[in-house]
Amino acid sequence: MKILDIKKSITYLTFSAISIFTGLHAQDIDSLLRLSEHYRTVNPDSAVSFARQALAKVDAVNQPDIAARVYFSLGYAYYNRNDFELALEHFNRSLTLAEQSDNFQLKALLHNRIGNVYQLKSYYNQAIDEYKKALDYNYKIGSKVEIARTLVNIGTVFSITGNFSIALQYMLDALEIFEQSGETEGMAWTSLSISRLFSRLEINERALQYAENALNHYRRLSNQTGITLAQTELANIYYHTGMHDKALDLLGKVIEENSRTRNIHAQAANYMLMGIIYFDKKQYVQSGHYLNLSLSLKQQVNDSIDMAKLNRYMGELELQRGNFAKGITLLNKALNDAQKQKITTDLRDIYFSLSEAERRKGNYQKAYDYFASYSALKDSVNASQIAKLEMQYDFEKREKEQELISRQRDAMQQARLERQRMATLLISIALVLSLALAAVIFRFYREKKRTNQILIQQNTEILRQKNEIENQKQEIEAQRDLAERQRDQIAEQQKQITDSIKYASRIQAAVLPRNQQISTLLRDHFVLYQPKNIVSGDFFWVTHLTDGRVAIAAADCTGHGVPGAFMSMLGITLLKELTATQHFENAADILFRLRRLVIASLNPAETDNDSHDGMDMGLLIVDRKTMEAHYAGAYFPLLLIRDSSLQAPPAYSNPILADGNTLYEIRGDKMPIGHHIIEERMFTNHAFTIFESDLFYLVSDGYSDQFGGPKNSKFMMVNLKKLLLDIHHLPLNTQQSILQEKFDEFKGNEKQVDDILIMGFRV
Repeated sequence: MKILDIKKSITYLTFSAISIFTGLHAQDIDSLLRLSEHYRTVNPDSAVSFARQALAKVDAVNQPDIAARVYFSLGYAYYNRNDFELALEHFNRSLTLAEQSDNFQLKALLHNRIGNVYQLKSYYNQAIDEYKKALDYNYKIGSKVEIARTLVNIGTVFSITGNFSIALQYMLDALEIFEQSGETEGMAWTSLSISRLFSRLEINERALQYAENALNHYRRLSNQTGITLAQTELANIYYHTGMHDKALDLLGKVIEENSRTRNIHAQAANYMLMGIIYFDKKQYVQSGHYLNLSLSLKQQVNDSIDMAKLNRYMGELELQRGNFAKGITLLNKALNDAQKQKITTDLRDIYFSLSEAERRKGNYQKAYDYFASYSALKDSVNASQIAKLEMQYDFEKREKEQELISRQRDAMQQARLERQRMATLLISIALVLSLALAAVIFRFYREKKRTNQILIQQNTEILRQKNEIENQKQEIEAQRDLAERQRDQIAEQQKQITDSIKYASRIQAAVLPRNQQISTLLRDHFVLYQPKNIVSGDFFWVTHLTDGRVAIAAADCTGHGVPGAFMSMLGITLLKELTATQHFENAADILFRLRRLVIASLNPAETDNDSHDGMDMGLLIVDRKTMEAHYAGAYFPLLLIRDSSLQAPPAYSNPILADGNTLYEIRGDKMPIGHHIIEERMFTNHAFTIFESDLFYLVSDGYSDQFGGPKNSKFMMVNLKKLLLDIHHLPLNTQQSILQEKFDEFKGNEKQVDDILIMGFRV
């Protein structure tokens, strides 16, 4: 028995010693992990060192949950040190151990971090899969803050891959959760992500707003890493808005901080942006210096992000230096990177650069092939504009919905309080009346029983009528309040819609040529431009062609207001694209090519011609050196006032003579820039000699179609011609004032029926 007791004692002591030993190691591991977590951002190398020391003690503990934490901490340290392969390896080891437990919080963190690594390595589908797994676990946990963090991660990947509206929804949902939770760091991080999204679509006003919000949040937190990220985004916005010096100044501060923290990925991105800015400033030596610094750092950490763009600019730089072979090699390398990552905008720009390079070398077939590839992707410009408008619309719609929900919530709270107040009042009144009635009944009960019975009945009837009146009053007040709220909501919504359209008019005005620009191209001119509904379906356009000639165009798009404005934006975009990249002999060739592009843009997948969308346009091309002109029109006339003693232009009609001058009308073809019965028919090109005294007018039908006057009839084109002939000898700015006054006087109190555009000019 004594021997048996001794063995039991030894066994008990042994297990006790093991438990104490294991507990001590667990405490050491916990301390080391806390140290690693502390040094993650300030000194990643120290964080890795402490996590490795913790890993060396894991086998002695033999607890999977502790081992999972250690591998996660070491992976996180590698992640902050930009060793992404090692980070991914240790995250996956931690996940394998975590799967053996019900620790949903650790699983969610691991899937989020693995998604971060895949995102940085440009494996976007895998990143989305990991983030969605993390989101599922966070919903199970019920952690609103972690749900919001994961929503931002998903939105960021959708933004990178071009799904902007979806990305914005995820990020705004996340920002709402952070604001409700009072999570300042989350608000900062999400605001920064939303800023980057708006910046990608060149909605710079919104991008600047959210970047500054993020910077303010990070400053309140004294988070230097976040401050640096926000300043980096602000520098990018300054670059895109043309404030190059301001961007360079801020980048200098950002690079100094990223160098201090050894954030090589961020340094590489900063140097690349500096190189691009100097390239745009045509300071090619500085540009090459910073682009090479960026390339060196990216190669050092195997960073593939934006390699297509970096190689493209380095290739463009070599082409500027005359090194065509090296430049084309770098452009082909950029093309390979862009094809792997499926970045449409980079692909488009690289194809165009390769086309120009091969053309300059004389390899016209290759140049044509690359230009064909570029043309196939050019619609991405329109798609980007549409995505921009869609996202702006979604953003404004969400803001309005949030505002309406807030108003409804306030109204419901106010109504609930009012009901409580009324209920309390009614209960008090009923109580007082009941007590008074009881006193009266008690007082007179013995003396006048019969009389009291009558009084009780009368009081009951009074209470019933009073309640009915109160109910009717409440119903009337509720109906009145509802009508007033609906009236106010309708007025507010109408104001918001009008404000949005006014904002669109500023965008439209920005793409139209400015008065100073036109003055450099034409000897004298005026433009009478009066939209019917804030934005216009009419537009005008003046530019230098690639061969030095001047092109002047005016157009009347299908519809007016917002639909017409969208069509005018399409017309201006396509005209700029055509004339900036191609050479045309005459005006008819440009209209024919423009018609094909408009049809393709409006109905790329349709084969019928039922659509009536399009535009009427007049296009005049002038060569001042040879004093020759070419005109072509699509349902659009050119009016020319010329000294009657000079040679008349060809193919004119309906001339009007007055005081030794003649107004000639050169008519356009009776087919639009859009679908037509015979779409392959060429427009007629009118070539003629011009003289110094010639005065030209391009006129849409809005002025002549206006109703007014004593008989409420149309103004008519013939009256407009006579008016122009009467005032043609006056200065052009005076002509514009007279045309405006005559129009206002004729229109009177009638509504304007269409957009108005009259261009008068001398070349």
